[in-house]
Amino acid sequence: MTPGVTLAVFVGAALAVQAGLAALAVDDPASAADNAPRTTVGVMTVAMQDGYDVTRRFTGQIEAAARTDLAFELGGRVTEMLVDEGDVVAAGAVLARLDTSALVPERAALEAELAALAADAELARLTLGRSDALTERGFRSVAAQDDARLTLARAEAGMAAVRARIAGVDVRQEKSVLTAPYAARIGARLADVVQTVAAGQTALVLYDTAPARARIGLPPDLATGLKVGDPVRIKIAGTVQTATLRQIRPDLDPDTRSRSVVVTLPAGAAPVLGDTVAVLLTQTVEDPGFWAPLAALREGVRGSWSVMAVETAPEGDRTLPAAVEVIHSDGGRVFLRGTLPPGARIVATAPDRVAPGQLVLGDLTSDLAE
Repeated sequence: MTPGVTLAVFVGAALAVQAGLAALAVDDPASAADNAPRTTVGVMTVAMQDGYDVTRRFTGQIEAAARTDLAFELGGRVTEMLVDEGDVVAAGAVLARLDTSALVPERAALEAELAALAADAELARLTLGRSDALTERGFRSVAAQDDARLTLARAEAGMAAVRARIAGVDVRQEKSVLTAPYAARIGARLADVVQTVAAGQTALVLYDTAPARARIGLPPDLATGLKVGDPVRIKIAGTVQTATLRQIRPDLDPDTRSRSVVVTLPAGAAPVLGDTVAVLLTQTVEDPGFWAPLAALREGVRGSWSVMAVETAPEGDRTLPAAVEVIHSDGGRVFLRGTLPPGARIVATAPDRVAPGQLVLGDLTSDLAE
């Protein structure tokens, strides 16, 4: 055989062997599966729970510990207004006064009348003393003695009446001065100097300087589970703080059908009266299921939902759809109900959409449900 023919035969045999090996590789399913591409995904283990916690938010309004619409009991002209809006005053501080100039001569006249009656009473007392002495000696009748005694009684009664009228003038003078019933901050000032106000017309609005509180309406079932003194979480000025439950009203609001509760705000909260505050209450819902990331959900037809379960096959981990029901959503995670057994694995995160039956490489290094 010539050298050229020998080389051709050798090359042909080598190509035949290579073609045969390629044919064997295609015909071997295990070899094809080993060479199939796999997508790396985040996998989580299903951890069944008896239920889940729901944080519910209820909005209320901040109010002062006490509010008083302060008014004069008597009408008159305002002569002094000693405070302005925003001022802080101590209990008993004088806030405003009415004109009492007309009461000065009235009281002076009554004092003069009292002095005259006192003189009459003194004269009647002296007359009665002399009458008693003369009567004992038989020089004066009993009737004259009775007249002297009655004159003294009328004078003393008149004095008592005038004293009462003087006390009435003093009361009117006292009621012409507005004083703070407690340590307070001045809210609205609704009267000014030289203004004439009517009896009962609000002149100043006062707010107690004690720690503020918030009033919130709650569903009756939630309010029933609370008791005075319980700590509650509130959200005020963008921060979550702890307040104390102060009061629970026993009745229902006829408009909202809710029960009002009052919470005392923390001393350092620095709230603005009339602003809103939210009470955060955690309620446990008994409904078996498991948590999963929102990214694990796949939307199906007619509002159905599913997740991709991961099963172990001879060729590796493979995905298959599993129907679930969304029970509750909480930000980036959802609480699901389904037929998956405890310990089952599902695809929690994936770089792309994972198709059913796709081979995957799962990463179980973290709890992706949290």
